[in-house]
Amino acid sequence: MKQLDQWSIWQWALFTNVIAALGIYLGFLSSSVKLSSGTQVYVAVPAIVFLNLIFLVARPRMREVRAAGQSAPSAIWVLYRVLTERPLVTALCILQLVGATRSAATTMQILQASTGEYVRSLPNSKSMALRLIMFSMVMGSVALLWFLGVIGLWIERSWAWWLALVLNSLAAAVSGIIQLLKPREFFFDPWATLALVLLLLRPVRLVFHPRETLTRPSENGHDVSRR
Repeated sequence: MKQLDQWSIWQWALFTNVIAALGIYLGFLSSSVKLSSGTQVYVAVPAIVFLNLIFLVARPRMREVRAAGQSAPSAIWVLYRVLTERPLVTALCILQLVGATRSAATTMQILQASTGEYVRSLPNSKSMALRLIMFSMVMGSVALLWFLGVIGLWIERSWAWWLALVLNSLAAAVSGIIQLLKPREFFFDPWATLALVLLLLRPVRLVFHPRETLTRPSENGHDVSRR
């Protein structure tokens, strides 16, 4: 156990995610209830995120408390404290996870469709399957960007703010255009729109851009800059 305690954060991250992914895969494989690929993604992603939070976020804090000679609270209580310390950042990360999970689920559904009976029955089945595989690769890349944004937002990187802004702007714009074209159906993306609102809030911008110059009117009518 001493050797494990000396692992770097990246070693713990690799270990946690490999074990979590393998355990979830074996769980789906041995389960008598067969879920669709999209549903499996919606189950797997929250489970993996929870394990990452426990081992990579809550566990180090519990170690610090024990090192100080105090009795550490439960992992769930520590995790609750961590998530409520930065409510806006936590909310942003959750919204980014929604986008990442949807993209990952769509990727798996497209891959599943490329090998489905309907595609195989088409006269141009090979070319259609190839197109679907290529489109799934594009969607998979988008899902990776969403997940990268979650990590960047959690560790408060400015590039993650810009990445989240671009991804959510595109998602909100595309859903808005489709909604206008098909007003009788619901295509509006409330998650991306809410994420945009949060990203543009001043307290959030100050978290990711602490050096940005904000101006406010001074008493003599001139703008005063402050960092």
